[in-house]
Amino acid sequence: MVDPSAPHHDLSRLLVLLDYDGTITDHEYNERALQLLTGDAWRPFEEAARRGEIGHAECLDRQVGLVTAHKDELVAANSDPAQLTPGFDGFLRWLLDGGARVNVVSAGFREGIERFWRRYGLPPVPVFASEIVSRDGGEGPPWGVRFNPLLGDCERCGPASCKTGILRALRQDGDLVAVFGDGVSDLCPAREADVVFARTTLAAQCEREGIAYHPLSDYDEARRELAAWLASAGVGR
Repeated sequence: MVDPSAPHHDLSRLLVLLDYDGTITDHEYNERALQLLTGDAWRPFEEAARRGEIGHAECLDRQVGLVTAHKDELVAANSDPAQLTPGFDGFLRWLLDGGARVNVVSAGFREGIERFWRRYGLPPVPVFASEIVSRDGGEGPPWGVRFNPLLGDCERCGPASCKTGILRALRQDGDLVAVFGDGVSDLCPAREADVVFARTTLAAQCEREGIAYHPLSDYDEARRELAAWLASAGVGR
């Protein structure tokens, strides 16, 4: 829990980019939904993305293309079982109360994220995410993914699919950028961030590239570590 008696921090110089699935949520629920709806058919694309053979956006688009269920069923399978990573609610409110500019930046589905946000009663923040669309322009499968237009081009991620495009669009002079993530799509923004909180795949990638990061397990600890980092940078109280 965030201590309400803790000193107030001025976080107005802080730009925060939060991945959703596996970062705000405690596990990767996209993967669980795909497993439920496609069996193991989604796994080869995931493995190809981790080997760098395809970009994460192409990976997700191909995986969603395997789903034959109704769109509402896909959104529900992705969102309804999802649980918050411990401490996130208080962490988010601490950031917003301090004036930080907080954004959810996700390759995941806007429909599922908004449904999850309503379920937990979280304060509103901008969401930059994808949408599930019918490939033939109708109301049913085959499904595809329409990605946020602010995503940038990247040799690693692919055309119009790199989260760094959103970071660069939002970053203002004097900003300090904090990136929170867990997956292959979070590496590019982590390279340009001032401070990184990482778990699972992103943590391993940061290790390989020598990018300094804070291990992310719960958001009460993340709040303490971020506050200490800001104080060392002369920002905050």
